[in-house]
Amino acid sequence: MSTQRDFLSIRLPLVTLTPLFLGGAEPRGQPELRASSIRGALRFWLRALLGGCYGADEHALQAIRQQEAQTFGAAGGRDGAGASKVVVRVLPASRARSGSEQAASFIHPWNTPRDRPRSYLFFSMASSRVRGQEIPARSFIDPQFEFDLELASRPGLPELDAREALYTAVRAAWLLLHLGGLGARARRLGGALAHRPVPRRTADDRVVTSVPRHLSLPFDLDPSPKEAAQELGQALTSLRKRLHARPDANPERPAWEVLDPRWCRIWVFGERDWTSGERGWPAVADAIGSWLRDTRRQLPTAQRLIFGAPLVIPQRGEAVPPPPGYEQADRRPSPLWLTVTRATNGNLLGIATLFQCQFLPRHSNSPEQLEQLYNWIAQAVNTLPNVAEVHYA
Repeated sequence: MSTQRDFLSIRLPLVTLTPLFLGGAEPRGQPELRASSIRGALRFWLRALLGGCYGADEHALQAIRQQEAQTFGAAGGRDGAGASKVVVRVLPASRARSGSEQAASFIHPWNTPRDRPRSYLFFSMASSRVRGQEIPARSFIDPQFEFDLELASRPGLPELDAREALYTAVRAAWLLLHLGGLGARARRLGGALAHRPVPRRTADDRVVTSVPRHLSLPFDLDPSPKEAAQELGQALTSLRKRLHARPDANPERPAWEVLDPRWCRIWVFGERDWTSGERGWPAVADAIGSWLRDTRRQLPTAQRLIFGAPLVIPQRGEAVPPPPGYEQADRRPSPLWLTVTRATNGNLLGIATLFQCQFLPRHSNSPEQLEQLYNWIAQAVNTLPNVAEVHYA
């Protein structure tokens, strides 16, 4: 952590691991890596962490929103907080040429053939034709694009408040880098990020590259899925203990995504040859895309709704309705997050996170139907290569 004048800051050198689809005002225009998008992702993972510690009912949600607002701010001073205590900045990589020049060379349209399994993950990014109108392909920022993320306390804060807010933001960033992603298709391998190794000098005056640890959290993991799962489990347990998590925080199925061991299962998986870089990530994406495609096809069409709603049948041009007893919803994102993170040797590790929350609102006294498929999804995840479940408390 660095200090300058009256504020504290942590600068995280990051690198993209998979295609990053992050549009600006025009979704299919030039991709833009914006601090507001990262701040939104940090909010999601902080809320998931706090919800798993304190609960997801209305009383707990009010306290969670207040803590979230105290860290990242709230419009109009809602929940007793105004401006963010933590300023999020996206900066050019310290060792790179200017950000705009570097980004331009990393931007490409998604034109991968549709028969490639990775296209199953990014199907909506391809060009299409809707009502006779040609819709262009989305452009993305290539893997291996480097940038720096700066998390800084707002000037003028008391040091104790500044440190607590900054530490909270770093914990959310750690979750984002290991379990999530940025932009479109973030739940399907899009926009995965990693902490970039930086050079440091050893006691015997050698220069080596490594990924620093912040708050004792591992920002890169052991190449073995089994060992990596243990590292993640220990770190999540430590995070929850530091936040005084209540073991009975969510006695019933929560209404939204929370990192509670009772309602959220996490797995690490991968092969030894899952390398990163321009040639490595497509093979990883093809393997995961093939698994997801084959897994969904094992379910009857109506039950595939559990992987995200609405479920549209192209041949009919209509959406599959939810089962009786459920309320119709415009959109429900998939409860299964699929992403990759970086191992200490530079290889990619797959991460699957299954949030077993209420999938759609149900009418009173209606039995669960779609939620019963969570166990089936978990069984399917266990067929991934060298899979190991993360155990945390």
